[in-house]
Formats: sequence, structure tokens, C-alpha cells
Amino acid sequence: MSVVTNDYRTVLERTGFDSWYHSLPPKLGIDQFRTVLPTMVADDTRATIVAKEIDRTNLEAIGAAGPKFVFHTPYFTFDRVESPTDAAPDLASALSGLVDGEAQLDPRMSVSLYDELAARLAGSSRMHRPAFVPPLNGYRVPRTAVDELARPSREAALLPARRYLEEIGSAKQAEPWLTRPPVGALASLDRLMADAHVDAVVASTPVNVQGLTGVPAALLGQDTWALYERESSDVVVMTRRELPWLGLPEASPLTDAGLSSLYGGTIGYEELDLSREAADGLGLADRGRPASHLLRRWREVSSWEDLSFYVLGAQVTVRAIEAALSVVRDAVRHDEVVDELAAYERYRAVVADEIASRKLPVRVRTYFTHTHAGNRSLIPARATGYRLLPLTSLKIDAGLEVYDASGSLRAVSDVTRSAVGSQAAQDAYELFDRVLVTDVIEACRPGRTGDDVFRSGAEALEPHHGDLAGAGLCPADGVPFMQAIGRDIGHLLGKQEPATVVFQRGNTEVFEPGMLAAAELQWPYHDHCIGVEDVFMTTEGEPLNLTRSSREG
Repeated sequence: MSVVTNDYRTVLERTGFDSWYHSLPPKLGIDQFRTVLPTMVADDTRATIVAKEIDRTNLEAIGAAGPKFVFHTPYFTFDRVESPTDAAPDLASALSGLVDGEAQLDPRMSVSLYDELAARLAGSSRMHRPAFVPPLNGYRVPRTAVDELARPSREAALLPARRYLEEIGSAKQAEPWLTRPPVGALASLDRLMADAHVDAVVASTPVNVQGLTGVPAALLGQDTWALYERESSDVVVMTRRELPWLGLPEASPLTDAGLSSLYGGTIGYEELDLSREAADGLGLADRGRPASHLLRRWREVSSWEDLSFYVLGAQVTVRAIEAALSVVRDAVRHDEVVDELAAYERYRAVVADEIASRKLPVRVRTYFTHTHAGNRSLIPARATGYRLLPLTSLKIDAGLEVYDASGSLRAVSDVTRSAVGSQAAQDAYELFDRVLVTDVIEACRPGRTGDDVFRSGAEALEPHHGDLAGAGLCPADGVPFMQAIGRDIGHLLGKQEPATVVFQRGNTEVFEPGMLAAAELQWPYHDHCIGVEDVFMTTEGEPLNLTRSSREG
């Protein structure tokens, strides 16, 4: 009998594989890591790790001493036209080829993942687990606390953000948004809940518990839930451990009746995070409704209230990336040996120096940092000692989590820049840079969809198809970029990358003013991996670029 689990500790103890260290999707998916952690299939004699192909380069670098890996969800490169991948189309398909007979599913997986695998894997059953332990510590937080707790840190971030905006020429455009009074976190959520016909929500991820209560995400762990009834005067926090945040009025703990003792009606919950056993233990089986999308959208429409922090994150990140690439460009220019680690070391040093020298009121953590030396890997990779001489291309794609002084997550950044070795690659890089600003970001207006923006970018690139193919930078098969680009060209940044508006074919979600986003053109083919990416904010009119100089006079 096979066991199927993605529980971090179980996988680590059985295989020695550290999912958090080696894998990108859990870091990107702050509100869904229980769903996207690599999954283990194990019986008495063997264990196999099933991971998204985006992790292939890092996982294969572990070598023969590590566990066996199987990959799913193919990662986009133009090389797939000529060399199809062995990755399965999705996780369930990959698992189907590994499970022999009955499979026991770990109920600690998210509701979404558990239910999908239960439906897709014939003969599956639930792993036996100890009875669910209900939360015993309860608190009631006034709905006004969220905005009151945020106010001092937002005020502290205003001046350094304005200085950066003045340096890039965007201060005038940004000022009305910096001075706009907050709508209020829960007022925005009330509107979205009413539209979705949801009476109450249960948040289980630290980012959403913080959003509902103001308790800093850095102080929150697993097994903490925030419960909010639409237009209620307070929020109930339930946790298994006492919260390290004094001053919260205590409330009664949950009883065996679960959430029904608190609220009636329909309860939305984070199906991409909440475990199947917690959903059952909290009594959500009959009245619960998936609400990860709803809460994600809530963070996105409210992100402008933390605009100052997005400015700080974008500017620190882009300046550190450019400094890192300058190490490579200077070494190549002087025919000196340089490796990826040298660039990464400079990146980290400049991040720290930028924060210290400007006395920025933030703490940061690396959200992700990937170095794509085109002739080593076209798939996201950690920096290694790989030497970059001769240089084809080096792309650094990096982001920071930005916390205020109290430990509240206020923003994330996501920026890409490249160093290239040939004139043809430089011409392509400059083309992608122009299209990104004048076509992709320019198209991000209220009422537009992710599909609209993808089409704008693909159509702007198409007249250059022949030149790129002639330079050996894309296949010469004549397939239009509208079909050939098998990934998105950007996404919103509601404090993480997974988003409701993703700039890709078929996405029908629409932009609203005040949404923060990252637009990107990533171009992996043969021995070149070139990319450019900017952070910006939608407005009622022209988008506000937070990464580079604007056209402001």
C-alpha cells in the first residue's frame, strides 16, 4: 500500500529531502504552500518525490545521493518544440503512474489537493490520523484594529518611498495614491463577500489572518484561524497556542459544535491552505465554500494602501540586481573569471546596504532569488559556482518579502534583469524591454483582462519573429507567439505571486485601479535565458511604474 503525503516533516524524515529549501512553488504561494509542496509517494521499500518541473534544475543537482524525482506540469521554454519534456501534465497524472494498488492520502494536505487526489486516484483511502485537536486560545479583535495597527508603519514608509519616487521621476503621479485615505481592510472584504454571497470567512494562512486582525504575520504559525462575519464589529481568532501579541481580548474557545456555534450561513475558507483534517474538525464539511480566490482578490484590491512598501521593495530589488549584474559585466569586459555566486553575493550585500544606508523602516526576507545562466539552465535555479565566461546570458529574477518594524508583511517585489554576451542577444533584450513598458504595462488598465494584456504583448512581439528566429533566439517553425508562448507575461502582486489576474491566454479576471502587479517577458531558448520584469501599479489611467524612470516631466 502506498502513502501519499506532502507533509514537510514526514517527507524530510523519510527521504532527507528539504522541500522548503529546494522548491520554489511553496515560497511563491504564500497562501497555498500546503497545495504546492512536493508530494511523496512511499511504501515499505521505496519513496519518490513528485515535484513541479520548475524545480527540475535544483532537484537534479542533488545527485544520486538524493531521492528519486518525478516531475509534472511542464515548464515553458521554446526548446519544448524540439525536445518534448518527460514531465506529466499534472500532479494527479504523475501519481497515477506511481501508485500501485490502494493509496492512503494524508489528510494534512490542503482540502483542494486532498479532494482532487481522492477523485483522481482509484482506490484511495484516508490515512489514519489522531483526532483533530481544536484550538483552545480565543481572542476577539475589533474590526478597527487592522487599520489602526497599520497606520504608524505606513506613515514611516512615506518619506523614503517619496525619495525613491522623486529619483525615478514618478513622484507627481504617485502622490495622490500615497495621500489617499485607506478604504479600510474589512470594508473592502465586506463588498467582495457580498458579491460572492459568503456570510463569513475563515482565514488560515498568516498573510490573511494578519489582514483580518492586524496581528503581524511574522508572529503567526500554523494552527491559527481568524473568523470574520460580514460587517461584524470584531474578528475571532482561534489558535492552539497563545499568541505572542499582548492586549487581545480573550474569547471563549471553540466547542465540539465547531463554527456553527459562532456563525450561521455560508462560510468561506482557504481551500488551498486549510488541511482536510482541520476543515472536518472545524465543522466546515456541510457549510463551507472555497474562498482562496475571494481572499486573494481582497488582498489585490487593497494593495494600494501599502504602496509605499511596494516602492521600497521594488527599488531595493532592482538596484541590487543591477549591482549584481554589473559584477558579471565588468568581469566579462576584462576577460576575468566570474561565477553565479559572485553575482548573488553582491545582490545580497546591496539589499542590506540599501536598507541600512537609507534607514528604511523595513525588514526583508528573500522571497526567491533565481539565477538563469542560459548555458547552464533555462529553468529557475539557485546560484552555484558555475563560471560565466564565456557569457551567453545571465538572468536574475528576484523578489523580497517586505515587512514593517512590527513584523507585518506589507509587500513583495518581483523584478528581472539580464546581462547578455552577444549583440544579437543585446538587441533582443532591448526589444523585450521596450515591449514590456510600451505594450504590456501600458495595456494594464481598469476593465482589461489578463488575456487582453497577454495579446497586447504577443502581438507587439510578432513583427520581430523573423529577426529573433534568424538570430537563433526562438524556433523558426512559424508558430505565432500568441500560441508559442506557453506561460504568462505577468501577474498581480497581492503580497504574493499567485494571483487572480494573470497575464495569460484565457484569463478573464479584470484590473481595478490600485492593484500592484509585475509584468515580465521571460525568453528561454537553447543557451540563452533572457528576461525583464517591472513592478507597477494600475491607476484610473496610465499605470505607475515603481521600478524605472517614468516619462514624468
